[in-house]
Amino acid sequence: MYEFITNKLHSQTTPIDLIVVGLGFMGFGFISYLKHIQGIRVSVLITRRVNDSARLLTQKGFKVKIVSGKNQINKYANKNFICISDNLNIINSYKNKIVLEMTGSIGYGCEVALRAINSGKDLVTMNVELQATVGSKLLSIANKEGVLITDTIGDQPGSLARMIYESRLMGFEVLIAGNIKRYLDKHATNKKMAPWAKDKGLNVTQTTSFTDGTKQALEMSLVANYFQMGLMKNMAGPSVKEIKDTLNSFNLNNIPRKGIVDYIVGKNLFPGIFLVVKHKDKNQQKYLRYLSLGEGPYYVLFEPYHLCHLEILETILGVLFFKSVTINNSTRPKVQTIAIAKSNLPKNKILSGIGGDDVYGQIALISKTGNYLPVGLAENARLKRDLKQDEPIKKIDIDVEDNAATRLFGLINPD
Repeated sequence: MYEFITNKLHSQTTPIDLIVVGLGFMGFGFISYLKHIQGIRVSVLITRRVNDSARLLTQKGFKVKIVSGKNQINKYANKNFICISDNLNIINSYKNKIVLEMTGSIGYGCEVALRAINSGKDLVTMNVELQATVGSKLLSIANKEGVLITDTIGDQPGSLARMIYESRLMGFEVLIAGNIKRYLDKHATNKKMAPWAKDKGLNVTQTTSFTDGTKQALEMSLVANYFQMGLMKNMAGPSVKEIKDTLNSFNLNNIPRKGIVDYIVGKNLFPGIFLVVKHKDKNQQKYLRYLSLGEGPYYVLFEPYHLCHLEILETILGVLFFKSVTINNSTRPKVQTIAIAKSNLPKNKILSGIGGDDVYGQIALISKTGNYLPVGLAENARLKRDLKQDEPIKKIDIDVEDNAATRLFGLINPD
């Protein structure tokens, strides 16, 4: 299959034109890698930091042209320039088929998504925060417009989706789809995580969202909703020394038919993904023992890595060549990630949002938490009462910021 995709890409008579929105850590990694791939190119980069982005790309050896509209794009793209703009109208006016959204923002990312969908363009996101917050509402609009919306392979949800499909093709029944973490501190602060973030070259708020479990909760929300999986106690997250210990860390006799999402924690583990599976054919047990997967009947399949931006192209080409979706939040979400107070918070406090010092996210069933605030909508919200540490935040407890996401979610009444 990969040979077919590669040959089809390389046989393009004119390169596939890609609009990328956002130039963060992963955005630059993707653009830098893609310049070595035949048959596809980044024609347009849309960013809110035009001059900084142009300076960075120029320093890294790219030819760039700052533009205000669509008219100059084809001319410069054919000369291997990347056209840079902050004008979102280019999404509507420039004639191409697909948009890659990598902003890491929910409000701005939602605006980008709506522009792409309403322009009749397929949308690929590397933005689990956006997908898990308003992805279902975006998908409903996309379905009406006849376009696709999908998150990407490379981030844990997309990589888990690929792994689930592969395991099912091999005849396995998936009981648990999970995330592998090495460290968890729900009350992590930017100050505490700053040295680690600096060492890894990452944004400190991003690092804090990894450490406090918010990112993981959003990721597993997305997986649960796409595959209609359930939860056991809002995810147990057992500590394990080795990946094989996973089998002894869950009660596998009480898993619902469609499976559950969860995670494991261990300082010696790799930051990858895992599945707990059972094979439908009992005759395969001796083969799986021979293949060193254990005695059965339950097995752990895992990938000790996910290669982020290097795997995005697989999702993009799946959309373009096969009209194939990797993963989205579905139109019937079962779970959400709600905002929990990280510390005692006073009335009138303006919340810092995901990766800040004020809230962390916890996965929960929508049927039990429909009145609670999704963590993705907490940024810049004002508290209407005092909150205690680890207290869930209800929608009635806050006044949210007016942006595309809060409007789409229905927390802001349109004028």
